[in-house]
Amino acid sequence: MNRAIAYSIASAALCYASVAVAATSTYTTTGGPEKTTGNEQYQGSYQEGTSVVTFSDGTQVNENWTCIGVSQPPNAKLFDFHFACDASGPSGTYSMIFGCNNVENGMQGCVGGLNGKTGIYEGKNGATTWAGQGGSGSGTMQWAD
Repeated sequence: MNRAIAYSIASAALCYASVAVAATSTYTTTGGPEKTTGNEQYQGSYQEGTSVVTFSDGTQVNENWTCIGVSQPPNAKLFDFHFACDASGPSGTYSMIFGCNNVENGMQGCVGGLNGKTGIYEGKNGATTWAGQGGSGSGTMQWAD
């Protein structure tokens, strides 16, 4: 009888070990139409899109995101733009805050922070990177417990 309970516990542990947890992951984004306002020097933007997140255990989830961004003044900036984004999917919800610089040919490189809200991200923070153009690109996430 004890052996049957031990096998059941071991089987359950193996099943649950494959469930994704918020740790290291990569993601690929596809941006929708960008809505902008302002002028050449000062701009604001709004964009929605989708992501495929791949966790370190190979599990993939589809997410939706919304970002707003503002350009930074040319005489007082570390980054060309700042973006605040919310993401949601079957694993939960989180926010990202990015600082981005324009590179070449419309490409951007970004670094930022993560703040978990619900699901596997709840109570967690971390760091993120992203590179791409027009909201489509790829990045990394590193969640801290």
